[in-house]
Amino acid sequence: MNHDKNISHTQQQSLAIDIDAKRLCYMIYNPCGNETATVGQIAINADSQHEWCKELENAVYDNPFLLEGFNTCTIAVHARHFVLMPQEVATAGLAQRVLEESFSSVKGEVFTSPINGTDIAIACDVPQAVVPFLRRTFNSPTLLHHLSPLCHYCCSAYAEENGCMHVMIEKDVAHLVATRRGKLLLANTMQYRSLDDLAYFALNAWQSCQMNSMSDKILTSGDNELRQQLAQQLRQWIKYAMPQILPAAALKLDRDAINLPFNLIALALYENN
Repeated sequence: MNHDKNISHTQQQSLAIDIDAKRLCYMIYNPCGNETATVGQIAINADSQHEWCKELENAVYDNPFLLEGFNTCTIAVHARHFVLMPQEVATAGLAQRVLEESFSSVKGEVFTSPINGTDIAIACDVPQAVVPFLRRTFNSPTLLHHLSPLCHYCCSAYAEENGCMHVMIEKDVAHLVATRRGKLLLANTMQYRSLDDLAYFALNAWQSCQMNSMSDKILTSGDNELRQQLAQQLRQWIKYAMPQILPAAALKLDRDAINLPFNLIALALYENN
């Protein structure tokens, strides 16, 4: 992979990073378009929280192209403990209290992640060393909970839809967001063992949001084969179940954006919309 060391070039580009327990995914792109984005993944192998923090640092420092002078840097961090709340609650400094009352064990650092275009924020906890490391290592990064970009995308892209649910699928985890007329109804992440499990979870969420199986929509993104299979399976119960069409705005990120991971598309659109 060839990385241009020209600083003036990198200052025109943006960096999007998505970090979970097993990997760091990144995309380097020009938000003005007409370029091919650089996408990659770096494995993080760790058996404990402390070891994971150290391996995350190594993943960044062993790949110094991530530290070049990008115009913007947006980082999504996956966190298992999280709560959605009104932005005014987070602004009032009550995020940690709400999170602690929602879970029996909150051991990491609590930070809040706004959802642009809404009055909702996500409070979550991550290992203590992570947020300080990211803030001192990258240039003024925007730090987000991993569901914030997808929530923002769904609320804006489906603002005219009466009811819409989006399921973004990875190999063993899925992220689900439901909206009605641009208002957020539900956001969650689940581990799954089979597509039957995932379909059952999605249908339960569909019912809890009082969606209409004859008029509302459920869209799937992520792993191409899995999203096709899940949409086909859900069509047994829901009339409009289909894979997500590539957003037109994604073409500004890459001339061949159809090959970009949807989590990175949503992350880039969060920063640039």
